[in-house]
Parts: sequence; C-alpha cells; structure tokens
Amino acid sequence: MTDQRFVHLDEAILRNWDEQVAFLQSIIRARSANPYTPDTTDPHEPIERDVANLIYAKLRTIGAKPSYVGVSEERPNVAATLKGRTSDRALILNGHMDTVMPNPNWTRDPFGAEISEGRLYGLGALDMKASLSMFVYVAKALFEAGVELGGDLHLTFAVDEEPGAYSRFGTAYLLEHGLHGTAAIVAEPENTNVTTGHRGGYRFRLTVYGEAAHTGLLAWERGEIGKNAISMMARAITALDRMPLPYEETPAFPGRKPVFTFPTMIEGGVSINAVPDTCVAYGDVRVLPGADAETVERLIREQLDAIPGMEYKLERLLFVPAVEIPPQTDIVQILVRHTAALTGRQPTTLGCGPWNDGWMFISRGIPAICGFGPNGAGVHAPDEYVELDSLLTTTRILARAVVEYLEGV
Repeated sequence: MTDQRFVHLDEAILRNWDEQVAFLQSIIRARSANPYTPDTTDPHEPIERDVANLIYAKLRTIGAKPSYVGVSEERPNVAATLKGRTSDRALILNGHMDTVMPNPNWTRDPFGAEISEGRLYGLGALDMKASLSMFVYVAKALFEAGVELGGDLHLTFAVDEEPGAYSRFGTAYLLEHGLHGTAAIVAEPENTNVTTGHRGGYRFRLTVYGEAAHTGLLAWERGEIGKNAISMMARAITALDRMPLPYEETPAFPGRKPVFTFPTMIEGGVSINAVPDTCVAYGDVRVLPGADAETVERLIREQLDAIPGMEYKLERLLFVPAVEIPPQTDIVQILVRHTAALTGRQPTTLGCGPWNDGWMFISRGIPAICGFGPNGAGVHAPDEYVELDSLLTTTRILARAVVEYLEGV
C-alpha cells in the first residue's frame, strides 16, 4: 500500500519544481569560488556570503527558522532544524556552499546557469549546489504536505569544504558548536551509489637542503663546496616513487589500493649559475583503512634516511582518515530501497575515492553517507552540469528517506 505521506510529498515537490530550478540557478549565479588551501584559508573573506544569504532568505520564506552559525559574520554557515516528535533520532543533511575556481576551458558562462537539453550548466551545479536546493525543497515539501517528523531534521549548509575537507570554519565548526545527530547524509553526487565511506588523505611538504655555490668557481668544479638540493630531491623522488603503503581489505573499498603520488608540485633554485641550496616538493597520499599519519610519515622517513647526505624537513599539511560505515546501517538501506523504487535500479553501496566532510561525522560516532545526490558530470572540470530529471528524482528519494529514517520503525 502506498504511504500517503509520500504521495503528498511528491505532489509538493512537483508543484514547486520550477521554483526549485530557479532557486538553483540563483545560487549558481551567486559566486562562491574558493581560491584557498587549508593552510591559507581566510575566515573573513566572504566567499560564500551571497549564497548563504539566498539560502537563509529562502528558508525563512518556506517557514523554517534558519541561523547563521560561523567563525565570522563574513563567512557564516547556515543551519536550520525542523523539529520532530522526539530528539532521540536526528538526521543531518549536509552540503557545502563553496566551489572550486572556474577552469579556463569552460565553453559556457560558468555562472550563467544555462539550461540545455535537460541539463543545468554552471560552476558548482553538481558539486554541490543542486543538493543544497534539494535540502530547501525537501523542507518546503514537508511543510506543505503537513508531515509530522518522528525526529529532528537538521539542514546544514557549510563553508570552506573545497580546499580539502579539512576546514575549522565549516562542518567542523557546526559539530563543535552543538550540531549532533544519529545519522548524516553528505549529499555529494551521485545517486547510483549510496556512498558508505571515503578514502583518506595525507598531504605533505618536503624541503631538501643543499649548499649554495657559484657554478663558475674552481672549488665547485673540484667538488670542494656546494651541494645541489635539486639533485638531492631527485634522489628523494626516486626513493619515494609509488612507495607501498599498508592497508586493510574492507567492504567499502573492494579492489582499491592506497596511492602515493610524489611530487605533485616542485620548486627550487634562484639562478642559472647558482647551485641551489633548497628544493621544495609536495606530495599527495590517498590512504585506505589500516594507515594513519604516523605510519605514512615513518615510511617516508625510512626511505629518506637511507639516502647518503640527505638533509630534509618533512611537514604534514593535512591528514584525513579513511572512514566507512557498514552497508547494513539503516540510513544506507533506506536510501537503497527508495532509490531502487523510484529509479528502477539497485544502487551500489561502496566507498568513494575523494574524501569529503563525511569523516567529520563518522570520526565523532555519527554514521554518515559520504555521497548521495543527483547525477551529472564535470565536477572540478569545464562545463559542469546537473541532470534535471535526476535532481527531481533524487529530491523525491531524499524526502522519503528523511521521513522513514526519522520515524525509526
């Protein structure tokens, strides 16, 4: 028998569909491109402010009671709670308002929010402003359908995720200032997989030291002075090339392996006729369960310490753990069931490669879906788009999953 609440939710979502699309266009046109890295991010740069204001205003219009919650007035997160009968069960919907910087190879206006052949194009359309529109219009449908929630629904719109899902200003700030739930959905794309975890990451800077000298000097010719830091870095690169890392086979990552990529950026030298005394290179490590930051650093040092004459400094830029939740977790199975019912296909339940703010929930004991949103293409690439049919379907899926999960039966 069809749940009449779902019928009423579908009616509200369809009735508001044109408005949802227009709202999505408005938040794409409100620029929120984030140029920072985790170590340079600025709490007073109003990157997401225009998007936050649009979301805040729309939430007020539909009957919610949003708040600005952030480290500064210039860079606020937006949060709103739809209260249920009890707070024993609470679901967090989480997404980020910032985007990457626009790629110069766009063939369309990245802020134009153009619609063509069922696709809405724009920077952040898929990653992840379409999902932000879902949160707002799921809430509106719940209000209009008169659905009484069994538990609390927390809507969270976070800043500063794109530089590395490592920010103190976004999701972490919300969690440190009272946000709590019994489950979370981080609505990264797509709905073909109910993402049960993500790989982790370790990023580092390696500085190799040499001794400066003029290349025209006899003492350099004889090898009496100078040590080429770039040449020493080359030996470090050879030693670290695809260095093996420990990992555990787990259900979320079948057949996946950790990946050690070094270098990803490199700089050194000041003049053609000077022996360089420093060389700096950066590395990116994708880890699976079974490796922590200390393990990665110990393995790097073992390789570098075996190189004669190597003088270096190893600096950790960030570490995010690999995380996962069991596929039997109730929020996973609820999303699987409703996705299959509304799309006619069974989604997979696997982890993803890129990490996101999901680890912030899971590491605090909150089971989190690390990706479930609409489909499209072009994430972090030119001509990013979201498929509008998929956005409509995923909005319907999400609304049903919210109701069922918070009912707790």
